[in-house]
Amino acid sequence: MIHDILLKRFPNVKIVELTGGYTNMTLLIEGIDMKRIAKIYHVKNTDAKTEISALALLSHSGVTPRVYDFFEQDEWLFVMMDYVPGVNAQMILDQDGLDQGRRIYGQLGKYLAREVHCIKRDNKDTELPVIMKSAVAEDGLEFIPNGIKSMANEILSTPDHGEQTLIHGDYGPHNVMLGNDTLFILDWEWAGWGNPLFDVSWVVWFVHLHYPDMAKELSGAFLSTYTEHTNIQITHDLIRTYATSKVLQIMNRIKNAHPDVQKEWLRRLEWTLHTNFIVNE
Repeated sequence: MIHDILLKRFPNVKIVELTGGYTNMTLLIEGIDMKRIAKIYHVKNTDAKTEISALALLSHSGVTPRVYDFFEQDEWLFVMMDYVPGVNAQMILDQDGLDQGRRIYGQLGKYLAREVHCIKRDNKDTELPVIMKSAVAEDGLEFIPNGIKSMANEILSTPDHGEQTLIHGDYGPHNVMLGNDTLFILDWEWAGWGNPLFDVSWVVWFVHLHYPDMAKELSGAFLSTYTEHTNIQITHDLIRTYATSKVLQIMNRIKNAHPDVQKEWLRRLEWTLHTNFIVNE
């Protein structure tokens, strides 16, 4: 059905399903005079509006795809945007190891600080979710044992500080495409206004979880270039606090998922609460 809708709107094109750097159903539309990406959401998916708003805010940044059009049909929302050539940064990291990893994480730090967190909420009328660090409700997320909830709430009790900026919400090599002298940041469905430490902590959390043998070098490269462009205080305790909050946000999204998915994220929450995140303090 989705292919038929697109072919009716764009006759004589080739449609290819994409993976690697994209979420949701993502299709490449190729024609004689065009090469576009179509991202498809159900019309009730509020993440689509978030991505459209974030990309509009970043339309002149040069590090995100441009949105050309969006339209609804048969309960589906189609978002048409630039095709971004390149290779998913996580694929490069997985294949080439530490040396390329340092380069990639250095770029991640520079672009996050220079192109994303430089956009302050003040005087911006862009409609995006406001993302706050909050405690775990006693009657929520029943699959989390009470002892772990208490530990998480203690960690989350530190007050929020600092101004709100644009945040990506799932920043890291898995959502970046690299080409010849280019870097594009994809998948802005979880974007919002919030403390930039949400993004910073997520990068550090991700590398400690998935690349523990390289965590010190890669998080060091990321934080080194990030702090060249900001004056944000970054400590182990702050990383753990905002990473814990982010894990809980995801757990709220998957509270009706299969028990195996819940069990894995419970494992990740416990791991987050007990991990020593390496930060040069």
